[in-house]
Amino acid sequence: MLNFKNSLIVFLATAVIMYFQYYHAEFSLWYFAIPILLFSSLLFYGSYFIQSNFFINALCHSTLEKKEISLSFDDGPVETTNKILDILKEKNVPSAFFCIGKRMLENPTILKRIHEEGHVIGNHSFTHHTLFDLMSKKKMKLEMQRTNSEAKKTIGEQLLMIRPPYGVTTPVLANAIKEEGFKTIGWSLRTYDTMIDDKQKLVHKIISQIKAGDIILLHDTQNVTVSALEDIINKVRLKGYTFVRLDHLLNIKAYA
Repeated sequence: MLNFKNSLIVFLATAVIMYFQYYHAEFSLWYFAIPILLFSSLLFYGSYFIQSNFFINALCHSTLEKKEISLSFDDGPVETTNKILDILKEKNVPSAFFCIGKRMLENPTILKRIHEEGHVIGNHSFTHHTLFDLMSKKKMKLEMQRTNSEAKKTIGEQLLMIRPPYGVTTPVLANAIKEEGFKTIGWSLRTYDTMIDDKQKLVHKIISQIKAGDIILLHDTQNVTVSALEDIINKVRLKGYTFVRLDHLLNIKAYA
């Protein structure tokens, strides 16, 4: 299994072997750059692709072969979240919202509405800072704790699901998540709705790639997502898929 621990062992063993061979064979020091480059590439891959499970086991899709999928929304709650909720309510679609703690604090009424309308809420850090993955373990844990504290205060629940900011994982973050007792949630279909400004392109991307058990990553901060959501729901259903809440899709507990 390709993960951080196994890769580190192989890298260190290779480095030791090359070090001893260096004194018994004539080859350039530049050969040492090969394993370093390969290991660095693995670290990049493991950090930026949460589905790799390189640093921590992330739940990214259902293992069942039923035509069920889940919608998940990151980065709220904000004003556009209300528009998302209006559509979900009209279409009777349960979803997951991975919320930023600071925005929970700023918009408790919207957070409460998410909960009261039957959607599930997860932790998405307190600040969603650009350099979150470079923070110390102590600061990461504080971000998770502050977000959970806001959720507990507003909806009365202790969150068990977390989605790391940007989906980036590191050994430090993996340890912080484990120590806080969270389940790490990723996705299997990334829509890039923060980069797409064309509604039809967003709809097509999802409809052309969707498969059973998918967790779809969207953002309730994006106007293009609001404008495309109804079409997405209608066309996904026309393909025979059923929307289920994320914790039900994965058969896990969302709250303690």
